[in-house]
Amino acid sequence: MKRLKIKTARGDLSVCFWKGPADAPILHWAHANGFNGRTYDRLLSKLTGNFNVYAWDAPGYGMTEKGPFYDEANPVLGNSYDLEALISELNRKHNRKILLGGHSIGGSLSLMVSKYIKEKISGLILADPVVINYHYQYLTKYLGPFGYDSSTLKLTKQALRKRDRWDSFETVLNSYTNRGIFSTWKEGFLKDYLLGGTKSDNNGVYLSCHPEIEAASFKNTEIVATPKIIKGATAPIVLLVAEIGSTTASLKTFKRLCNLKKLEIVVGGTHFFPMEQPDKLISFIKDFKSYA
Repeated sequence: MKRLKIKTARGDLSVCFWKGPADAPILHWAHANGFNGRTYDRLLSKLTGNFNVYAWDAPGYGMTEKGPFYDEANPVLGNSYDLEALISELNRKHNRKILLGGHSIGGSLSLMVSKYIKEKISGLILADPVVINYHYQYLTKYLGPFGYDSSTLKLTKQALRKRDRWDSFETVLNSYTNRGIFSTWKEGFLKDYLLGGTKSDNNGVYLSCHPEIEAASFKNTEIVATPKIIKGATAPIVLLVAEIGSTTASLKTFKRLCNLKKLEIVVGGTHFFPMEQPDKLISFIKDFKSYA
């Protein structure tokens, strides 16, 4: 893996790159909220026989600074414009269409971007993209004053309570190992997430994605990542959905798309199946042409 700084119309982005054959298709992978491109190193590095692979750090995540265009009020929508700028730059650089992939909100952003720049996109591989049912908005609006918390608002509060500083890299690695969402991840993914998502100073090691940024994106999903992002998508889609705790609502809307080429429920997989069952996702990405 090589880390690149790519200049776009919306600022500089830190991007991980795995080099494949010169004439191979281009794949861009977008990370989940709170994560970074390097998190998926052990998955994406196995695709270099078939693709040239890029994976960004969104503004405020990993090694990319927030930058001048960061939208405090609407960060998810802002990130979709940032991703659009990056994909446009990769399309210009390679002079070919880009296959977009993404996990969680990264899948949602990829779906949104595919409609902005249809002519630059060859297809979509979505791993449990976040799609929020409309009724959550109404429940939050009308029952929120009485104590109702939707799943996204619970995640928002959890993120704000998140510890973000430790004495050393080993301390944070040990504190996360086999705990919470990380308990089901294959070996190495947690370390790669932390290598790509921590920085150090004289006071120790800290998360480069501040809890406030992660929380703001969770909160914003209820407004942005609704079924409307599905409608109008025209690129060929391969959709993988977790069997346990999926964040992908509105499967009926997906099924109505004539361009939905494959829908797979990942048996035994949680929302983090890319880290739990990476070989399954690798297989679907390699076989994308056969579906499309």
